[in-house]
Amino acid sequence: MSWRIFHDPDVQDFMRHHQDADVRDLALKKPPEPSWPYALILDQIKVRQRAKIKSPDLYDTNGFIFPSYDLFEQSSSSACANYKASLIGECNRFVDLTAGCGGDSFAFSRQVKQSILVEREENYAQILSHNTKCLGGDVTVICQDAESYVGDMSRADLVFIDPQRREKGRKGLYNFFDCSPDILSLLPILREKTKYIMIKASPLLDIEKGIKMLGFVSQVHVVQWRRECKELLYILDSDSKMHPDDVPIIAVDLDDTGHVCTKFSYSFGQEKKISPAYAMPQKYIYEPDPAFQKAGGFKSMAAQLGLHKLHPNTHLYTSEDRRDDFPGKYYRVEDIVTVNRKALPIRRADLVLRNFPSTVDALRKKL
Repeated sequence: MSWRIFHDPDVQDFMRHHQDADVRDLALKKPPEPSWPYALILDQIKVRQRAKIKSPDLYDTNGFIFPSYDLFEQSSSSACANYKASLIGECNRFVDLTAGCGGDSFAFSRQVKQSILVEREENYAQILSHNTKCLGGDVTVICQDAESYVGDMSRADLVFIDPQRREKGRKGLYNFFDCSPDILSLLPILREKTKYIMIKASPLLDIEKGIKMLGFVSQVHVVQWRRECKELLYILDSDSKMHPDDVPIIAVDLDDTGHVCTKFSYSFGQEKKISPAYAMPQKYIYEPDPAFQKAGGFKSMAAQLGLHKLHPNTHLYTSEDRRDDFPGKYYRVEDIVTVNRKALPIRRADLVLRNFPSTVDALRKKL
């Protein structure tokens, strides 16, 4: 029995009645019907609980069925998917070579005239086909692996690839040559069949290394949602001859709809030319959010915002006047004291260490 069990009215009633229940508690109980694939049903409840926050537009779509929880965890949030879709211009034909649960695909399909979703796993392809009927639009699902599909692929305006980074139970794969499909081997033929390629990569990947490995990169986006760096996006232009030092690196913080709240951009070439000012702590200290830390450009950030750095190797900033547009946290300096219990004017506080030769626990004990 497969995902089609979710069409059963009794199963739908059960999931609706237990939509906010603790799945671990439900697993200890017997299913209402012994014939039900209980683990599959509990997984759907669990993934829907996650989707309510991560992908509310899909969660609210009548009849929408989610794939396994593990696959959904690897997919983009609706906020990140909407942001990616906002980056494209006029597009007639879009191809997603690694559709998965369709989070990105469905966001793109609302912006383009025709979408082709390629998914190698038959079960997931069937779920995608079902969900396209729920969402509407000119969307075709093809059950095939990316490598074989690309060989006979018709020309497209944009190709999207989100390579599998958990292969055969192995997690933590993020280099292009470790992922599936092998993007580097596909690029030569893709370059002949589309002008633009968008690649979603792990935030663990070194940005500059990725630019050099891929070639013809025209932009890199570092995407943050809910104060977490979620993904890197490499946009490739088949006609681009841009030098790696000139590629714009764009870091953004998104709200839940995918609109940009804060943005910062620079290039490696600009960064190399800047000599920032340094100072001891002034009235305010600033610490960039994760995506802006990942993006780099620490000297460029100081120059663009008129801030002083504390040290060449310390990515903290300071100023006398508060900058509310800073992409991260800021702290008002009340006092500067020695690391001595008697010198502290307070007895309770949150403790954070940056560039200090100790640990939080050790310093807490000392103070």
